[in-house]
Amino acid sequence: MRSGTGVAAAVLSSDFYPDDEPVFQGFRTLIPGVPVPTFGEAVVWRGDCLQRPVNRTRGEWKLALPEDPVWNLRAREVCFSMLNSTHRVLRQAGIFLPAEEWGFATVRSYCSNFRSMARWSVKEDMPQDLAEWTTEDWQGYLDEQKETKQAQTLVQHVAAIRKLHQFSVVITGGGLREDPWPGKTDAQVAQVIYLADLATPSISPKTWWPLLRAAWAYIDRFAPQILDERDARAKAARRDSPSGKVYMDSDEVDALLTRWLQDPANLVPVHAEPWRGQEAGTPIFSSLSLMVTGGHNHSIFVRNKGRGNARREAVMKVVAQGRTQAVRGFTGPLKGKSRSAGKGPTPRRREDLDAAVRTWLADPANLVPVHDGSTDAFQDLEPNFASTARLIFGPGEKPNVFTGKTEPARQRRQMILQAVAAGQFRREGYGVLARELRMIRAACYIFIAALTLMRDSEVQEIVRGGVTQYYGAPALVSRKIKRNTSRAQDYWWIIEPVAKAIAVAERLSWHETHIFATISAPTEKQFKGRAGILAADDIDFFVKHVNSRREETGLEEIPQQTIRPHMLRKTMSAIASMQPDGEIALGIQLKHAARRALANRVTAGYGRPDPEWAKEFDNQLELAAARKLVGLLKARGQGQEVAIGPGAARFHAGLDRVLTSLGDEPVLQAHVADERLQISLLRDEFADLHLGTVNHCLWQPSTAECQNQLPAERRGEAPLIGACQPAKCRNSVLTRSHAPIWLAEEGELIKNLTREKLSPPRRELITARLAEVQAVTAHFKEGQGDL
Repeated sequence: MRSGTGVAAAVLSSDFYPDDEPVFQGFRTLIPGVPVPTFGEAVVWRGDCLQRPVNRTRGEWKLALPEDPVWNLRAREVCFSMLNSTHRVLRQAGIFLPAEEWGFATVRSYCSNFRSMARWSVKEDMPQDLAEWTTEDWQGYLDEQKETKQAQTLVQHVAAIRKLHQFSVVITGGGLREDPWPGKTDAQVAQVIYLADLATPSISPKTWWPLLRAAWAYIDRFAPQILDERDARAKAARRDSPSGKVYMDSDEVDALLTRWLQDPANLVPVHAEPWRGQEAGTPIFSSLSLMVTGGHNHSIFVRNKGRGNARREAVMKVVAQGRTQAVRGFTGPLKGKSRSAGKGPTPRRREDLDAAVRTWLADPANLVPVHDGSTDAFQDLEPNFASTARLIFGPGEKPNVFTGKTEPARQRRQMILQAVAAGQFRREGYGVLARELRMIRAACYIFIAALTLMRDSEVQEIVRGGVTQYYGAPALVSRKIKRNTSRAQDYWWIIEPVAKAIAVAERLSWHETHIFATISAPTEKQFKGRAGILAADDIDFFVKHVNSRREETGLEEIPQQTIRPHMLRKTMSAIASMQPDGEIALGIQLKHAARRALANRVTAGYGRPDPEWAKEFDNQLELAAARKLVGLLKARGQGQEVAIGPGAARFHAGLDRVLTSLGDEPVLQAHVADERLQISLLRDEFADLHLGTVNHCLWQPSTAECQNQLPAERRGEAPLIGACQPAKCRNSVLTRSHAPIWLAEEGELIKNLTREKLSPPRRELITARLAEVQAVTAHFKEGQGDL
């Protein structure tokens, strides 16, 4: 039985790894100056010392350990072994693994599974010794996970269980002595059948096209005006605001501090005696902050962590020179009047507060600021009570004069709501602008991710100046992260619209390096800006607001469907795979080309379209076939015989019907008619035409020779390309474009017949085939067929 479940109650030591051993060793590149967690830290191992992908937040970049003491130690030992796969302890125990076999994100997911096991074992009162667990026990754990987890997730739990066996010799007290499921794969244990298809679904065509068109509209049409407005407001914001506050970015504050410290007449205020835990001689940074900024900011040394520490170091150098002034008590001397002095409103009676609200609302020029519903945090037209309080009562007033739970606050709130209902309000401009800026960011992300086939992490690692040339073609350089601990650069070929989307994203981003970052940069008041975005949230936001503002933008509705970054990659793969040599191109662009033998199944899985896309491709193929027939239509209009073969008469009849539809004078109309009209008519006439390398098929099931090779119940569904007989089938049509293939085959057959050692059966087959081929090539040699 366990004596406790809290880590703090009992932190156990390992028989194999000392508590002071750094968690990250080996070949991992560590960030200089950042503390490295040690094995003895039993609550959480933070990855701050490792380079973090920008699509992961700092809160995600940590390894939270189980609370139960026994499982806590067990998880630490397994996770440490995985993070240091060439550690001397493992080698001495006979475990030999490749260097850096598992990345930090992978180990983090295993640790999450160990936390689940720990909770279940405590709840079920399981033995501490894993050797006493049976296969049925583990199956019971998996059965419970099935209730809330998907099948693919269960595979990860099985893999985590097997890690307890793989590293059993370095687990204190022993791990699993035997594999609970010998001879079975993780997928078989989890009852998952892996097919060539991937689990990732495709985005429906009816959603895909409106999504991309809307994204391009924001990139090409809307972005220039929105970004111009953003830049104009940023310039205006540098002036004093009505509230008396002054906007200062980090660079401006650094410049003010540098000038202040360079003036030898300026003395740093320090405590004359110990004050609230601080030693005498310690700088009073809050007072110094007000002195440097003219009373506008009291926290330039504690906000924006990196810059704050650098500013403190600069001040300490001046203190070391003796340029200080000792101060007793709470505040130091200030140069210039502080606008922060005496912060907070003077206490007033209820009657005074109510009168101020009524007086302010009585002036029709005063408009209540309201939210525009651009985020899920606020409803549309919901009053911004914080801004309203400052407008009515001045800087420093708290919004609780309206939002408090007291009856007076409720009544004042009701007065504001009545004014909004009567139309006395204004939308806060930055809320609208922020929404549009986020829409641009989402549009750029969607467009780039869809058309480059990059993973989410790779898209978000794109930096400024990432567009380059690769083997003479435009390309995008980024970091290939998956299964690549070195995070080496790689290249993805792009088209011109993608390059434009990247340029727009570069202009939108405030970040020094990355093009995808939070909308607002970190400021002296609020340190929240960072590189990286929550892509899934941005996609949902984009779809929601395209649909809600269709009347304003003129964009078509995007049908509701769950859209995630990996689905963009999967869908574009399905589209690209339908092109000639699509599988090879996909392998290169998906970065599966390095190991072709292993990557073919993955590439094929990404490229396999679902039924909806198969139908969409059929429609597109009809259009492509019609475009290719335009030249034949013009030649037919001039009276030429453009086709040969068993189906030539039917083909010519179809072209003649199209010419008739174009007008009474087919020759003239075929030359001057709008090509789009020709394509439309040809598509309708030859809806079942299948273009081929050796012939074209006017698909008609009743006359198709290929259907004779199929069972009766399967006939009539689609052409059977492998059983096509171009020289015999009444659906077959050949044009001049097919001539080189037939003439080449004729030459090869004649050459084979000259071989002396050819067996009689083989010679007979070749002779028969040559007769079929020459029946076709004779027409080409006679000059019939113009295309």
